[in-house]
This record gives sequence, structure tokens and C-alpha cells, in this order.
Amino acid sequence: MVSLVNFLFFLGIILNTYFISVILHKKGLPQPLSRNLVSFTLSVLIAGSIALLLVSFESYKILSVVLIQLLVSGSFIGYIYFHKIDFRLDPLSGWNSSLNLFTNIILALLLLSAGAMYSLFPIEYIKGDRDHGVYVVFGSKIQKTGGLNFDDFRYQELTQIFGNNIIYGYPAIHPDHSPQDPSIPIGSLSPRFYPLFPTYLALSADLFGLDAMFRVNSVFGVLSLVFIFLIAKKWIGSWGALVAVFFCAFNPAQLWNVRTTLSEPLGQLLILFSSYLALYFFRNKGWMFFAGGILGLSSFNRIDSLIYFPAIVIFVGYLLFLRKKSLWRGFNFLFGYSAISILGVLYGYINSKPYMVDLWKSKQLLKLTFFCVFSSVLLSGLLFFSNLKIGKQSIEWLKNTILKNQKILRISILSFLFLLITFAYSIQPVISNSENLTDFFYFKKNSFIFFLFYVPLLLVLFGIGGYDLLVFRKQSSGSLVFLLLGSLLSFVYFYDPSIYPDHYWASRRWVLFPIPFACIMGVVGLYSLPIKKQIFKSALITFIFAGYIYHLYNRDRLIFFERMLSGYSEEFERLSVSLPKEKAIYFTKKQDLASPLRYLSGRDTYLIHKTRPFLENASRLIESGWNVYLIDEDSNLEDGPVTLEKVDKIHLEGNYPLDTVNRYPDMLLYRGTFLHVYKLGLNAKGSAPEKKSVSIDPSQFAYMLKTIRSERKNQPNPQDEVKGYDYYIPKDPKGKFRVEFGGESLSQATFSVTANQSSSVIFPESPGTGDDKKMSIEFSVENPETDDVQIRFHTKKDKQVVLKSLQLSRIP
Repeated sequence: MVSLVNFLFFLGIILNTYFISVILHKKGLPQPLSRNLVSFTLSVLIAGSIALLLVSFESYKILSVVLIQLLVSGSFIGYIYFHKIDFRLDPLSGWNSSLNLFTNIILALLLLSAGAMYSLFPIEYIKGDRDHGVYVVFGSKIQKTGGLNFDDFRYQELTQIFGNNIIYGYPAIHPDHSPQDPSIPIGSLSPRFYPLFPTYLALSADLFGLDAMFRVNSVFGVLSLVFIFLIAKKWIGSWGALVAVFFCAFNPAQLWNVRTTLSEPLGQLLILFSSYLALYFFRNKGWMFFAGGILGLSSFNRIDSLIYFPAIVIFVGYLLFLRKKSLWRGFNFLFGYSAISILGVLYGYINSKPYMVDLWKSKQLLKLTFFCVFSSVLLSGLLFFSNLKIGKQSIEWLKNTILKNQKILRISILSFLFLLITFAYSIQPVISNSENLTDFFYFKKNSFIFFLFYVPLLLVLFGIGGYDLLVFRKQSSGSLVFLLLGSLLSFVYFYDPSIYPDHYWASRRWVLFPIPFACIMGVVGLYSLPIKKQIFKSALITFIFAGYIYHLYNRDRLIFFERMLSGYSEEFERLSVSLPKEKAIYFTKKQDLASPLRYLSGRDTYLIHKTRPFLENASRLIESGWNVYLIDEDSNLEDGPVTLEKVDKIHLEGNYPLDTVNRYPDMLLYRGTFLHVYKLGLNAKGSAPEKKSVSIDPSQFAYMLKTIRSERKNQPNPQDEVKGYDYYIPKDPKGKFRVEFGGESLSQATFSVTANQSSSVIFPESPGTGDDKKMSIEFSVENPETDDVQIRFHTKKDKQVVLKSLQLSRIP
């Protein structure tokens, strides 16, 4: 049945691609690459839109998507039949230029290489603490239940048992209940993300399983590259377009983000697709409306897509002043975008109202709304003014003034861009250094210089030449959609990135469009330089190309052939089979584990704040008939108010770059988290007395960090290996503790202690007291809310340090 559904799904994609291609050929799109690319992309978007509609009604099923797809194919057949269009079409019809054969071969090789790099080395981020993992959770939720309804009214019962120790919801799945609105019951939860990208993840999981989720973006990434080729080809020809594709395809931010389960690559595709349609079909009002609708689909993918609206208003304003005969084409683009965007906003308000309210309170949505309202009012005012006699005269005078002084305007705009780049690169960092800012605020003030991690400064400067070509030399109105969207998004995300500044995390803001925009504009500026002697121009292009390859080598070598966190999907698939399910309920303090375990592996899992109050009250839940399980890092967890029996282990491990802030990632680390699954039972003996001393097996570490590869030069390396040993403090945590280590060459090791899921450091990394055979450290716990400590053992690769024993005791 599954294989039949898969076959019918792809049959629907193929049929829709073919029939759309037939219609486009009749409508005057003879070039096969453009026609087939548009047709295939539309087929992919149709499939996603059908699934999205079903998700909106909590009715998603892969079979339903397939049947509606085939109905859409039938409607295309009806259209073709009634308009008497010939069904027969050679997919290569219109390709008759042998001169393009070589460039097409190179393009195909580039796309195949990029597709391999994107799909063969995915990032299996199945952790619920960040967006990568949250999107996977949402996709799995859609696949299993047909929608994004996270309500769970079991929280009412759990709250009566565990009180405030139970955490409502998960990261990005937040409770709707609040003291201000008691009418909303405890257990009402709503998602904090939009559904289009998770819907594609659900489709991929239904078709090929969990592993396919990590490769969805590779499809969007390759499609984006073809649109980049066609857009750049329009301006600078095939060879320049191939260079633009190469620069974008293997850009480190593009490479990283396309391998992840983040929504930016889909958003990037929608921008490029819309820009391509506006560029090639500007003269057709219907196509412009359609292009706007494609861009409006972004409103179901990311809420910040509302920022596109001011860019479109500027586009319409430009047409009003300088290309009034084309004004309605701009309006059609605006109407198409607005129609779909309004639906996206309504979806968000209905299905994620608390998310919208939170964004409004944090002023992020308030700013977006202000820009949209201000743009609408300004455009309405300009339209009203343009219909007055004085308005018509003023517009005509302004138009003539601009045309007469075009040279001055050209110099002014290009000089302004150069000065803006100079300020962001040279002056703003000096100002920031004098302000003694934290890393976070330094990044926010100087995000442009960190953007240059991904796009070299020289290429950005050549982008000024790209503005010169598109605004003053070619003067193509259709190019302005691409230009204005890229300019506005770049300015907004340089001025206020609104993201935590660890790389590659921060790059996701820029990969949405500023990075491909800067690469394309740089190549356009390079190829449009007014150098008469071709040999000099070719030499310059070769020099820049070679320099960019060296840049890519330095930036990509850490991640190029690495499949990150490669053990995660296998482990979660194992857990979906091995963990007990019958009348089972799981609890854990691990925020990155709870939601994937629940929505991917299908085990009812809840988050708790602390272990101690949980164990003290768990007997009430056991007595009500549940099989209760606790997932904890402490391998020495012992009987207290309830009995504890180890039933399974959870190993989550894989390679991942070092989370650097304001420095490009230069180390690849092995990260491992090792957890124990305990089954709880009733303890007839009552609470066990606390032991004054606990022996911890050195092989039972809960956490491990190990350097795999380092690109650092002339800098001291951090500890090459860190092992963490967790200990839950069963009684009053306040007091002094001693840790005694036994082994060999222990003087070459250092030690540290963290508390409360490593959220605070209570003993910074330091050498211990003792000799090579025995070493000890002492630390104090001052906070009565402390629930656990983690003892960390730091060593270097070139030191033969051996840990044989570890003893933790409370100092009287």
C-alpha cells in the first residue's frame, strides 16, 4: 500500500509538471529549462499547498494529498482539452542552440555536485531545544495526527500531583493558559512556528521515513540554484550566471542551512521563484499577480515575511513616478502577495494566537505591522495625490528632474552605498569597541562584519556595480523586485538580526536572501565592469574566482564531507520500538529530549523542573495505574520514596561544530549524551537514608565532548576531551562537597562542576589538589533549589591521563 501511494504521489508530480509545461508552451514560454523548471516547482508547491490546506483542517493524510493531486491533474487535462491545446510536447522542445550545450553540461554538473553535497551529508538535529529539531517534531506530529493540535488535558491531572514541578508544553509548543484568561483550560497548547515547511517534512516522512526529513531542503536548494542561473543569465549571460550559481551553491551558510531542517531554504526558493517570474513576465499583468501570490506563500512559512510588503510598496511607488504605464503590473504583484499573505496572517491568528500575542508584546510583530500600515498609508496618499492636478504636475516634474540629473543621482546612490559599507566595516566596530559591549550586543551592532564570514568584502563591493547595472544601465523594471527584496532584507537583518549570535545559527537569517543576493550582485557587478580590453576583464574575473575558491576552502573544510549528529535518527527509531508503551508515561528534565521522544518515538513524555519533588510525589501516579518512567543522566540514581529499576539506555551522539560567538566556527566536536531510563515502583520501606559518600563508575559518564578536528592557528586549544558525571542530590543540597579522583597522570587534567542541567557553573575549570595518582576538588552548593550537579573531567589528547575511580562525598 505504501509503495503504491508513493508511486501515485510522484505520478501526480510528473503529470502536473507535464501538463503545466504544455500550458506554458502554449502561453509563449518555449525555452525548455525555464518552462520545465517553472512547471516542476509549481507541482512541488501544489503538493505542499494541498497538504497545508489539509493540515489547516487537521485532516492531513498522504493518501488525501495524492487523490487531490490527481484531481488537479484532471483539471489541467480539462483546461487543455477545452482550449484545444495539443497534449503532445517534447520536454526538450525549444532547445535548438548547440552553442548552449557546454554551459548546460556545466550547469548540470554544478547542480549534481551541489545536490550531492546537500543530501548526502545532512544534519540530523533531532533535539527539541532549537528550531531544527522543533520543525522535525512538527513534521512528525502532522504525519501521525494530521495536524498541529498539541492540546493535552492530562496536564490537569499531572498538575494536581506534581504542582509547579510539571512544565506545561515544550520548547516552541507553549501553553495558552494564563492567569489573565482562566477560561482557557490547563493543557491547551499551540505551536510557535508556521506550518508550510513542517508540512513538507510530513510529506517526506510519509514517503521515505524519518531519514528523508533531513533531505527535503536539498530539493529546495537545487531549485533555487536553477532560478539563480536564469535570473543572472538575463543580466550577464550564461557564463556569469554559472559563476553566480557556483558562488551560491557552495557558500558555507548555504551549505550548512540547506543540510538542516530549517525553513529558510524554502523561503529563499519562494523569493527567487517570485523574482524570476517578475523579471521574465513583467509585461503580463496575470503573471505579475501570480508572482506576487508565490511570494505571499511565504506567509505560511515564516511570520517575518511581512517585511516583504514595504519592499513591494517601494516597487509600486517607483512605477508610479517613473513607469506609470506599468503601474498596474506592480499593483497586480502587490495584490497577489497581499491576498495570500492575509490568509497566512489569519491562519496564524486562528491556530497560533498566543504566538502572535507574544510577538506583539515583544514588539517584533508590532514593528512589522507598523511598517506594513505605514507603507499602505503612504502608498494610498501618493495615489490620491497623483490623481490631483497638482499631483500629476509634481510627478511629471520629479520624473523629468530625475531623468535630466540621472548622472548626479547615479553618483550619489553608488557613493552612498560605498559609504554605508565603509561605515559598517570600518567605523561602527571602532565605536562598538569603545562601548565595552557584551558578545551579544557587539554582534547586533556589527552584524555586517560577521556577514563577511560568508561573503568576502570584495564581492560585496562589486555588488555596487550590480546596482549600477540594474538601476541605471539596464533600467529593467522587472529586476526591481529582486533588487528591492534583497536590499530591504539585507538592511533589516544587518540592522537587527534578532537572533542569538553563534555561528552557523546566525547565518540562517542571512541565508534567507541577503547571502545569495550579495553573491549574485557581486558577480553581476564583476561581469558588468566597463573594461574594454577583454583580456584584462577575464584576468580580473579569474583572480576573483580563484580567491573565492580559496575562501570556500577555508570556510567549508570543517563541514564539507561531514554528516552531523549522525546517530540521532537511528537512536530515536530504536527508542520507538524498545521503550515500553503500554500504559507508560515518561518524565525528564531534558528539554531537548522530551518533545522528540513524544512526537517522533510516540512515548508520552513530560518535562519536569526537578527530580527531588518528582520522586516524592510519583507514587500517587503509580497508584492510579500508570507505568511511570524517569529519564535521567545520573547513573547512580537510588531508591528513595519510590524504587528505581534501570530498563534502558539512551545514547545520543554525533559530530557538531563548536558554538562560537563572533568567531567563525573552527572546531568540530564529538558530542555525546548518555541517559538512563528508570521504571518507578512503590517503595514499601519508605525513604532510604542519604549516603555520605557515593562511588561513580568512570565508564558511566553522562556527557562527553571531544575535539575531532581543529582549524585554530596560533591559539591555545580548549580541552580536547570532557567527560561529565551527573549526580542527583536527594536531600538538602546546600553544603560543601569533595570529589576524589583516582588514576594515572591526573596532574595533567583539570576539573569543573556545573549545576541544574549545566545552567550554572559552581566550580570553574581548575587543576585539583594532589598528585598523579590521587586528586581532589571541593565545591559548595549555595542555592537550595539546586537539583543536580555535573562533575566534569577535562583532558588533552597528547596527555596519557587515566581515570580509574571517582568518589563524591559531603563534607560535614
